[in-house]
Amino acid sequence: MKDLFNSFRFKLVLSLFLLVIVVLGSLYYVVNRTTQSEFRDYVVRGRSNQLRGARGTLLRYYSENGSWDGVDSVFREKVVARAEGNGKGPGGSASSPPGGPRNVALAGPAGRIIASYDGEMVGKKIPVDLLSQGIPLELDGQKVGTLLAGPILATELGQPERQFLESVNRRIIYAGVVGIAAALFLGWLLVRQLTRPLNRLTRATRQVSQGELDHRVSVDSNDELGELAESFNRMTRDLQESEEIRRRMIGDIAHELRTPLTVLSGEVEAIREGVYEPTDEKLKEIQEDINLLNRLIEDLRELTLAEAGELELNKGPVDLSDLVGRLSGKLSELSPEADLELTTDLPEALPEIELDVDRISQVINNLVKNAISHTESGEVRISLKERPEEVLVKIADTGEGIPEDKLEHVFDRFYRADNSRSGEGGTGLGLSIAKELVRAHGGEIWIDSEPGKGTTVSFSLPKN
Repeated sequence: MKDLFNSFRFKLVLSLFLLVIVVLGSLYYVVNRTTQSEFRDYVVRGRSNQLRGARGTLLRYYSENGSWDGVDSVFREKVVARAEGNGKGPGGSASSPPGGPRNVALAGPAGRIIASYDGEMVGKKIPVDLLSQGIPLELDGQKVGTLLAGPILATELGQPERQFLESVNRRIIYAGVVGIAAALFLGWLLVRQLTRPLNRLTRATRQVSQGELDHRVSVDSNDELGELAESFNRMTRDLQESEEIRRRMIGDIAHELRTPLTVLSGEVEAIREGVYEPTDEKLKEIQEDINLLNRLIEDLRELTLAEAGELELNKGPVDLSDLVGRLSGKLSELSPEADLELTTDLPEALPEIELDVDRISQVINNLVKNAISHTESGEVRISLKERPEEVLVKIADTGEGIPEDKLEHVFDRFYRADNSRSGEGGTGLGLSIAKELVRAHGGEIWIDSEPGKGTTVSFSLPKN
């Protein structure tokens, strides 16, 4: 029972029920008050019309006296007597307005009562809307008074009128009860329709939390709930891809660490057992394996920080043409072959841009070393081009190229297909790190290649 009260469905049904109660209650109050007011005006208008015969008597009195002074005696003798029934109805029975003479009154031009069956009403102000229901008394085009009969200042009606209003109220209440029942039934159907996809999402969430990342929910509508279901499916797909990448990365890291560790362990064990002498050359090989492990660990740390957006950048104004010129001079030593040339195409005037000179140098070094290692002959060319909002850097080679089906993977961690861009003896993280460092500067990096004709790696850096 506690779970029922805490459920979203119960809260939604309760909210709809309270909303219906408030709406119907307000409607009942307004209709009841309006009905009473309109019916009261109707009664006053009807009773007043039955006194039209007294209109001529009162106008003659006013015409002869020039005012209503002393009209009280005439009012009681002529008007009240008529209200009490000074004539005979069908069958010889007395005929009088419904409710008898109660609240018969004469109001002056200002709307105040100057004569009434009930003396306590004299001098009281009649509301304008009620005054309009009476019989106007006009003389020579000027309104001199109003004759009214019925519940004027009091809201009390006669027995027949009260019975009529009570009947109307009962029917309003019956209609309200039926409306509440219908609203609850329709609301239950609506809530059920709304909560069904939410329940599916809840069950799916539990399954995903238990590791079933391949679980999906059906999308049955194009509304907000359908959008929520689609967002959930995208989230689970992303989680599944992230989990697959994580597992693949762990496997790759284990593989990358296992090889140099196995070699180191074997060489150390061989030295201990006397198979090898601890010569300088053997110790140098061991040191190279240790250096490779250090580079791998440092590259992984740097890549993780970059992907998490926590890599610290020390930006400052840098002349990119000057930087590329200095780097190309150092990198040209890596291509000792006579038939491989490292060239540059640099504009004469290039504005300084804000960047971390060490990180961008690392990007260019990685890309150029990668290009040199996959180009046996020809040219590796570094070029810069200014655009309206960015500077474009290109490293193009005339090497072996990359097959089209492998281009989308070249920036993945540890990707080392035969024609991939990771150089031999590297950690397999160079292009991944270059991609994240460029993105950390707000730029983008991409690659174009054609087998047998070469590869071009391009990246952009924003000017501000």
